[in-house]
Amino acid sequence: MVAVTADVAAQLLSRRASNDRETVGMFLAGLRRSLAHEAITDELYDDLEAVLGEHAHPAPHETAEIAGRFRKATTTLVEIVPHLVQPYPVNEMRHLIYLSAEHPGPDSAHSHVRRLALAILALLDLMGDDAA
Repeated sequence: MVAVTADVAAQLLSRRASNDRETVGMFLAGLRRSLAHEAITDELYDDLEAVLGEHAHPAPHETAEIAGRFRKATTTLVEIVPHLVQPYPVNEMRHLIYLSAEHPGPDSAHSHVRRLALAILALLDLMGDDAA
């Protein structure tokens, strides 16, 4: 986050703004990319790789930590997906929210975190270039 002084804010707000469709569209696309970039971090991709990658065998304590981070990512996705994906992916979001609410026992934790990772990956796929 960047702090802006009152003088700088006054200068920025006093400038003339364009409201033509092309400029507004470019501005909105930039905001969407920024929103996705803030929410979809490299750490999320690292966690997806740790769970779904070719050599993925996280230890039980890692599985629990990753599940917690996936639940946090779910909260963020619930907030940003309506702004990034049209039409709204109702089934994919419902599936992710239900999985995120589950807290399975140790015997089911690994398969649960894999299903959660796949649900997140499905949404990232729908977000396309904005998620990259």
